[in-house]
Amino acid sequence: MATNNKWMLILAILVCSVLGWYYYTVNGNCVFGLSHHQLDKPEKVKEILFFFRVPKTGSEMTVLLLQWLQGINGFRHVRLQNTVHRRLDTFEQRNLREEVLGVLSASEGLPVAFDRHVYFTDLERLYSGIQRTSEAIKVNYFSSLRDPIDRIVSQFYYSRATPRPDIELPPHISTRPPTSYRFQSMEECLEAAEPECSFVTGQHYDLQIPYFCGHDEHCTQLNNPRALEQAKSNVELHFRVVGVLEQLNCTLRVAEHKIGTFFSSVQQLYFKELLEPKKNKNYGRPRQLREDLQMVLRKNLTMEYMFYTFVKQRLLEQCGEIQNENTDQ
Repeated sequence: MATNNKWMLILAILVCSVLGWYYYTVNGNCVFGLSHHQLDKPEKVKEILFFFRVPKTGSEMTVLLLQWLQGINGFRHVRLQNTVHRRLDTFEQRNLREEVLGVLSASEGLPVAFDRHVYFTDLERLYSGIQRTSEAIKVNYFSSLRDPIDRIVSQFYYSRATPRPDIELPPHISTRPPTSYRFQSMEECLEAAEPECSFVTGQHYDLQIPYFCGHDEHCTQLNNPRALEQAKSNVELHFRVVGVLEQLNCTLRVAEHKIGTFFSSVQQLYFKELLEPKKNKNYGRPRQLREDLQMVLRKNLTMEYMFYTFVKQRLLEQCGEIQNENTDQ
């Protein structure tokens, strides 16, 4: 009898061990030995999209699409305030995090898309120390670029059509919005070497790289190699998609493929309802800058063009991969 009880005990231990191993394998939880890493795995995931809006890159068109898509795809779109203040200190970055968390807590589980004119802020890093074990936050970063000269020319004429004296640029920015404009033509402004149209290496400007480099002072310094590499690194590490206005079809295709929670059906919506950007379009601006002036600007904006080329190449590669996937199916 004692021998039978011994074998029954051994059999029971073996059965429990096998069942425990099976449960761990299937459910990812260690029953015997209780892995705290597995038990701390969040049960719920809240998904957000943060659209870092770069001025004059078609961002208003994207915002309009998001406003329409929220009803189609079942998410909430929130336009964050204080878009004139773009470079944030550590305290202000944490305030941005708290603002986003406040909206999330009231979203009743819906995914939320945010947009704001602000330099890159790593919200995932700010969240890492405060996430509860029962809930995780999946952050999708999105932004867009434009040919640097086209963007500068567009900004030049837009500022005259729609003055924004309230814009708060970082104190060290070299050129600030004037209260009145001496020139109404970009060509005249360039020929006169007006500070508004002059881009000098080492000076600070609100161009495209800072929106991906972040809030460090070197990020706004023109042709700063560290700013360029930091912006490229942030794109690779954090942004699922960075669109290019001149490659709009690819931008929409990649966004729909990689961030479908928010951009599903965006291609159909765009081609059916919004065939070309209309909002904030400068109908009075000249078609093209003189070639000799373009060459001067391009030389002064060397690293802006290096970054633009890097992002454009990345987007085209993503677009090609999606095309190949569709061909193989």
